[in-house]
Amino acid sequence: MKRLGLGSILGICCVCMMGMGNLGGPEKVHVPEPSQNYTATIIDQTGVSTDVEMLSFGGFTAVSGKVGSAQVSVDFDKIDTIQFLKQGKDLTARLTLQDGDSLSMTVDNKGLTCYARLPYGGYKIDIEDIRSIDIKGRVTNE
Repeated sequence: MKRLGLGSILGICCVCMMGMGNLGGPEKVHVPEPSQNYTATIIDQTGVSTDVEMLSFGGFTAVSGKVGSAQVSVDFDKIDTIQFLKQGKDLTARLTLQDGDSLSMTVDNKGLTCYARLPYGGYKIDIEDIRSIDIKGRVTNE
């Protein structure tokens, strides 16, 4: 009887321990599907350059931020490059637009994440870890 009880407890412990095999391991990057496919080169704060596609900020293909007291959103179609500069607690995005104009906005750096696809997997980076983004353009399926 004691052997049966000990065997049962040991069996339950083994099953529970086997279920914990994935705890603490690397998390798979889930890339949200944006409405348009944009290709870009992202340079992070360490200087690493990465060519990506399916670029988005949380699934959206626009950059939003504050210009003065107004909330402004600029679609990727109108942007050539974005440079991010940390100034104290604020994160400033300096946009160079397709028409040659420029615009600076303060972006929310709390929890805003950039997603994209690589030929070999997903790409995810917090906005404050980005130095610049050079948007190459929208990919059209013809």
